[in-house]
Amino acid sequence: MGLDQWEIWVSESQERMTVGIKPEHWNRFQDLARKHNVECADIGSYTDSGKVHLLYEGKTCASVDLDFLKSDFPQWIFEAEWQEPSARGLFEPVIKEPEDYPGLLKNMLSRPNIASKNWITRQYDHEVQGGNVLKPLVGKFRDIPGDAIVIRPHLPSLRGIAFTQSLLPSYGLIDTYAMVAATIDETVRRLLAVGSDLEQIGGVDNFCWPCVQYDPQENPDGKYKAAQLVRANLALRDVCLAFAIPLLSGKDSMYVDGYINGPFGEAHRISGLPTLQFTATSIVPDIRNCVSADVKLPGDLIYILGDTRDELGGSEYYDLYGQIGLNVPRLKIDPEKIHYGALHLALQQGLVNAAHGIYRGGMGIHATLMALAGDLGLEMDLAKVPAASPLRADQLLFSESCGRFILCVDPKKKKAFEKQMAGCRMGQVGKVRKDQTLIIKNGRQTLIKSRLKPLREAFHQTFGGLI
Repeated sequence: MGLDQWEIWVSESQERMTVGIKPEHWNRFQDLARKHNVECADIGSYTDSGKVHLLYEGKTCASVDLDFLKSDFPQWIFEAEWQEPSARGLFEPVIKEPEDYPGLLKNMLSRPNIASKNWITRQYDHEVQGGNVLKPLVGKFRDIPGDAIVIRPHLPSLRGIAFTQSLLPSYGLIDTYAMVAATIDETVRRLLAVGSDLEQIGGVDNFCWPCVQYDPQENPDGKYKAAQLVRANLALRDVCLAFAIPLLSGKDSMYVDGYINGPFGEAHRISGLPTLQFTATSIVPDIRNCVSADVKLPGDLIYILGDTRDELGGSEYYDLYGQIGLNVPRLKIDPEKIHYGALHLALQQGLVNAAHGIYRGGMGIHATLMALAGDLGLEMDLAKVPAASPLRADQLLFSESCGRFILCVDPKKKKAFEKQMAGCRMGQVGKVRKDQTLIIKNGRQTLIKSRLKPLREAFHQTFGGLI
């Protein structure tokens, strides 16, 4: 309604597809479409004319030779100039260690990038014909986001499909290569945490990027934006090849720019952050082995898998202070692949009661979310966390280093679990409590001792009134 003929032909509206059907099958196809409440229309037929012939209300609006459509367009060549983060003036901010860790944790939990967004999830029907194994929200009160959802599309089968996605645009302020690598790694970890097969992952890349065409007046930093795009694609290639992830599809929005009016009638050009969203699916071999993020039983042992490094560049913690930083999380593929393979086997063997990746906000946030999900306290000692170098407590709590998990293990399975994970960088850092108290220590010093109720309130307060 209201579209010109050319707009109808080139529109990229979603949730449509073109299907070739033999004429004798058309009535049967219509019956299937009506059964599933799907609109369909016969818009034409294949011919041997060698042309694409488009009509609108019986009148020709286009007639194009197929040979022309098959011909190559001139290759677009653009200029790209990369500048290292330090050359752009980025540096690690000077922030003294905080004294009020309980207040800091509550503030972090309530930040928009971390706070509960249940008001969005609950607006949509996320049940799929009764086949959901893990839903978007997990835990005792179904109020904490899980790592991935798992559905059982064919009910007689025990095989499932996991789905998840990741988005980390703030890392691109430092280096888009690191941003894309960390984004893909987070997606892989999300799938792995619920019990997915690492060898059957398929990915979808969605680029949202500002214009990369240099213009000295209209887009003076176009060459740098182009270099950011090149580095993003290099990371996409390198990491997907390393994890053997085929890209099933993708979408590119390459002109995320516009103008905003100022107070005196002037217009300011603005550009969106270079962003890549990565979405992925995988097969869950046996849904009975799925693991969720909520802690399950008092006394379960808590392990941290993977090294924590001084990598708070682009983190939520630095953003709290209005800083960007320099040390962006950088994926170390070789050790992570070893860790991921070992963890996958541990999950399939039923050696892990709860698993959760460490993502935006760092270990302190995601340990708290696991406690909130299970409505059971945790007791952890930061001095036992595997770290690549000596780190302060706030760095250990809020670093966003890639490749890490928080795992809960039944003490009776401790020996079997540690045998399965032999050779991995891992530390036993605490245990699940039977009360609703979160205790985080650093050696002999207690940094945080808090009941779960105020932490849950902080997590839900930012958007809680929207539904």
